[in-house]
Amino acid sequence: MSAKTLELAAADAGDLMERLAPQIAGLIRATGPVSYDYQFGGPDLLEAVVAVSWRTSETLFCAACTTAAMDGDELLGIELGFAGPNFYVFKNNLAALAPGMIARGEIAYEAFAGLAERAEKASYLNAHVPDDVYYLHALSTPPQHRGKGVGRDLLKAAIGRAKAAGYRELQLDVLADNPAVAFYQAMGLRIRAELRSPELTRDHRFPAEYRMAVTL
Repeated sequence: MSAKTLELAAADAGDLMERLAPQIAGLIRATGPVSYDYQFGGPDLLEAVVAVSWRTSETLFCAACTTAAMDGDELLGIELGFAGPNFYVFKNNLAALAPGMIARGEIAYEAFAGLAERAEKASYLNAHVPDDVYYLHALSTPPQHRGKGVGRDLLKAAIGRAKAAGYRELQLDVLADNPAVAFYQAMGLRIRAELRSPELTRDHRFPAEYRMAVTL
């Protein structure tokens, strides 16, 4: 991928947020299909939740937290991240969207209740996110653009912003069987913790989850 054709842009700039919206749930799911399929129980609920979160700042999947790699009008990839303590704030804000979604008929109460229960179990696979780190929540590229350096450029940009902002580390969580582990290691990140859930491994074939980090 030529540097001349790749442009990094804030995903909430102008009309970009709405143009990208249909692609975001699929890109999010691609970062950990086993985890997202378990928690959301299928694509419909994930798409509904991400669609609302994408348009709502200070929630886990918001456009305001996302950098988009673009080639003209074509989306090449996304990087979604925020200050460490915001992970918990944005997670609570995401849950707070549920009553409105239920009232509008976008999701059923039972579906949200199941999501909340499964997400709580899956949360034990995530190490605590410290206050003084930049937390990279998602780095994803469409299949046709993988292996072209898009993820590298997005990650380098995130590391640069995090360093300029004075964060101690950039951290992320990734399932141990994800090929992205080798990519992150090549980019200087190291595995700092490995967490397992006997129940999720036994019943849902979850691999371990790695917390990876790079010192800034």
